[in-house]
Amino acid sequence: MDIDRLRYFIAVNDSETMKEASELLHISQPALSKAMKLLESELGEQLFIHSGRRVLITDAGKMIAEKARKILADLEKITLNEKEITDPLIKIGSFEVFTTYFMGQLIGSGDFDHKVQLREYSPGALEESIVNRVVDFGITYLPVPHPDLEFIKVHEIDMGIFGLKKHFSATEFKDLPFTVPVNPVMGSPSKVKGLDGWPDNKIPRLIKYQVELMETALEFCRQGQSVAYLPSFVIALHNEQVKSKYVLTELSLPKKFKKQKQGIYLVKRKVDKELALFRKIAHYLRKI
Repeated sequence: MDIDRLRYFIAVNDSETMKEASELLHISQPALSKAMKLLESELGEQLFIHSGRRVLITDAGKMIAEKARKILADLEKITLNEKEITDPLIKIGSFEVFTTYFMGQLIGSGDFDHKVQLREYSPGALEESIVNRVVDFGITYLPVPHPDLEFIKVHEIDMGIFGLKKHFSATEFKDLPFTVPVNPVMGSPSKVKGLDGWPDNKIPRLIKYQVELMETALEFCRQGQSVAYLPSFVIALHNEQVKSKYVLTELSLPKKFKKQKQGIYLVKRKVDKELALFRKIAHYLRKI
């Protein structure tokens, strides 16, 4: 049995779309479909059913996916590279959105037993830290291109304007006081200037506070002093942990500004292979 086909099926199982799986695997959709048909033929089982743009994993497929993960994990241990043998510490670079609100959830899931060092960087500095081997790989939603790096899009997250419940519901957009990151983004192809991803070059906003930490922005929002442009998954986790009077709700976007999504990218050096941990993080990122 071809091990790559098992790896391909895990990607299909996790992403539940042939398109996302093919992008993650860096192969064409026709090649992926052919490989899956061969795998089904070898196993004598139907692994999934097409449903529009998504695929539904069959019961047999779920069982095989579980077994395939164990096989691939054992194979990973056998083929560990020198770095993993001599240095079990995995160094990950990102910024507060992911170091605080994603990695905390991942580590608390019980499915994470690695020694990890988290380092925080602004976009641009993050990419340089990977190139210079200060960290092993990174997580970002504001990628800054670099010829030595590979950017793998694994998911998209919803973005929105959030403020204290009912506090700014009657306030016009032009009068909304924003708290924004003080650190600028340099070199992003999207021309976004702020770390929160707001397109200030297209739609100006009233900036009242500039802060370094996202948690500071959240506190200003909790106190009813401002609003902030943040990922929806961050607010969902925030609201689970605060008293009802501090719950933040989404406000309407300006009419000419459509609902925004930010792509999430795992960033690695082109010369490095993908570690098992890399694929595990990609799997959990798709769940946020």
